[in-house]
Amino acid sequence: MSALEQKDTTASGKIDVHHHFNAPGGRGQPDWTPEKAIGEMDAAGVAMAMGWPGPVAAETVQAARDRARMLNEFGAKIVQGRHKRFGLFASPPPLTDVDGALREIEYSLDVLKANGIGLITHYSRSWLGDAAFEPVWNELDRREAVVFVHPQGWAGACDCGILDYQAPHLSDAWLEYPFDTARTILHLMVTGTLRKHPRIKFVFCHGGGAFTPLIARLEGFSGWVKVGPERMAELFPEGITAEFRRLYFECAQAYSPEQMALLMSRVPVSQILFGSDYDRFPLRHAAEQVDRLELPPEDRTAIESGNARRLLRLGA
Repeated sequence: MSALEQKDTTASGKIDVHHHFNAPGGRGQPDWTPEKAIGEMDAAGVAMAMGWPGPVAAETVQAARDRARMLNEFGAKIVQGRHKRFGLFASPPPLTDVDGALREIEYSLDVLKANGIGLITHYSRSWLGDAAFEPVWNELDRREAVVFVHPQGWAGACDCGILDYQAPHLSDAWLEYPFDTARTILHLMVTGTLRKHPRIKFVFCHGGGAFTPLIARLEGFSGWVKVGPERMAELFPEGITAEFRRLYFECAQAYSPEQMALLMSRVPVSQILFGSDYDRFPLRHAAEQVDRLELPPEDRTAIESGNARRLLRLGA
């Protein structure tokens, strides 16, 4: 085992909860290795990272189940021997395969000892509040699981021309990712999924995407004659902000002072986490942005590591 693998820095430094493990067949940087990731973590002052091996896509149900098992065992092998540096958000097969998803969740949490489950914002054309996924939410609620939700975009899922705005060098990550996060949060709210499963600890990427700046607009629909306060009370019995502030948010690509101030005006500091989106972005990209923020020392400690330790039960 190398010195990098053995180094124990979990008592200090940032904890990265948005960190990609590049499994075979994935879309990350071709020269990625766990050792390279640890080197960048050390250089950026990151003590530990929760690795996600990515979404599961395959041509058949069985192929997707096999792919999920391969991804999760790949991730577990990275964590093994490096448990001071890495954790794992495991990937079930698409939730449209409820039985397969439940089996992989059980295996990942009970056998592989994953720290949580990583999902995407939608499966085919079903957002996360779809009634068909209720057995999965029941199980994750029973387990009081941490659920990391990553946007997926529409590549390969839409042939209606709505992405025609995309010129060369523009991809789903530019606009579709933040709006897909907003769509699935709204769907989880209006279907009552969040209220029915309060023990699930949802972590949404990129500071809540487009949902955060749209909260005030949505709350203002109480004054829209087509909606009104009664309908708003039916859709959001506890209020939009009350539901939103119980969620967790990692803030990769959302560390500008304006974005952080907006998020912190809606949720307590206890719900905000550090994330880097490595290796899609260099680790130092997020670390330097956080370092430039003007934060009280106790808030900085909470955001950079304390909240993640509490959420993930990592200890001091």
